[in-house]
Amino acid sequence: MITDLKTTQRRASYFIIGMVMWEFFSFYGMQALLILYLTQKLHFSDPHAYAIFGSFTSLIYVTPIVGGWLADRYCGYRYATAWGCVLIILGHLTLGEFTQHGLYVGLSLLILGIGLFKGNSICLIGECYPGDPSGRSSAFTWYYVSGNLGAVVSQFLCPYLAQTIGWSVGFVAAAVGMMFGLILLILSRRYFGWYKATLQINRWTKLNSSQQTLISIVGILISLAIVMVVLFKLLVASLLIIISIISIFTFIAIYKRADVKQRKALLMLGVLSLFACGFWIFDQQGSSSIVLFISRFVDRSIGSFTVPAASFQSINPAMVLTIGTLVALLWRYLGKHNIVLTPVSKLTIGLLLLSLGFYVIATAAHLAVAHSVVIWLPILCLTLNGASEIFVDPVLLSSITAAAPAHSEGRLVAIYYLLTGAIANYIAGQVANLTVDPTQGVGTAITYHSAYMQFTWIAGIMFVMLAIWTLWDRYKSREIAIK
Repeated sequence: MITDLKTTQRRASYFIIGMVMWEFFSFYGMQALLILYLTQKLHFSDPHAYAIFGSFTSLIYVTPIVGGWLADRYCGYRYATAWGCVLIILGHLTLGEFTQHGLYVGLSLLILGIGLFKGNSICLIGECYPGDPSGRSSAFTWYYVSGNLGAVVSQFLCPYLAQTIGWSVGFVAAAVGMMFGLILLILSRRYFGWYKATLQINRWTKLNSSQQTLISIVGILISLAIVMVVLFKLLVASLLIIISIISIFTFIAIYKRADVKQRKALLMLGVLSLFACGFWIFDQQGSSSIVLFISRFVDRSIGSFTVPAASFQSINPAMVLTIGTLVALLWRYLGKHNIVLTPVSKLTIGLLLLSLGFYVIATAAHLAVAHSVVIWLPILCLTLNGASEIFVDPVLLSSITAAAPAHSEGRLVAIYYLLTGAIANYIAGQVANLTVDPTQGVGTAITYHSAYMQFTWIAGIMFVMLAIWTLWDRYKSREIAIK
């Protein structure tokens, strides 16, 4: 009987992993289009487009905190995930069909949908492997692989459809992807007979389905109005300040109850997280300013085919999959020979690759002053930037969960994502304005070159600082070994 239950739960996880793959397809297909949609279809100025893009990508890291709390305390992960699917579908369709009038409605629906979907779908996978850490680890590996596969396909397909047929078709394709995900969630119901027993008994569970639906719709409409105001009025900075203050006090409380060894690790990881925030501020240019540069200055022709500018973003998840696999094998090989790189060393490698990537795109912008840029330069830039990501989030998240005091892992990971996700994405939108010529309201080859050289220097300085830190740690370790 126990074996049958475990088999059922494992099959349930396959459906959820498949659903997550389609959510990645849905979200990254839409994100690939967004900055070009704002500037080319809605004719927003570059600064306005960057502000909206930065606010949107920032908020999608904030709402999962609320979505997770609601699922934990009341409705459960499966119910929250289902509503997330529905809202994401509606968001894509609204963007595709109602253009400027539906922009803020569509983006707000996506923000709420991702808030309900993202963290809760991950928790749902974990729920399928109670008391089975190896099975859970394997499932999350497949989650990671399938998600990036979905992103690679969508970041080529959705821009191609948008370029050849129309913007609305690109967004509808993203919606169809999430529809497939919702279908998988519905089909998985037969394997979730055990799930109700895991839910907490509360006032929510005592309501009938009609009452739950009515309360959900009212709550979503109120939340939608709030998010639309925050997005339209560009109030994200104020929201982030409030959340950041709360997070600082949360970190201090965790630090106070940590032992001496944990405190040292937490301080180190806190400093590295600041470097990671700087990393993501620049790396996120791949979805905003670099896309606009490619669309304006790069010869994207390969024979008779013109590669959509937005499709260049598919290079990033492709590098995460391929280079990430090789790096994982490398870490395992080095571990067998008792060679273990510290988190500082790994982040140093990431910043080196990032600075090289920006030097390449800065060189391309310099060449763009005289003539169109060959396609291989932005490909090399995005390849280096995509590879650099492997040395940041996986490294620091692993270190945080290892160093965290008991029962604080979730809060520390949430703080990390607040810093490197919400705050970094918001600042990235502001930093992208450095590529804009203030007299024209758009980026020129000269302003792109100037901005990307600044990014190269700053990333290079961060690399040097961490390299010195790495050498100092090695010196101190050798000194201790001698003593």
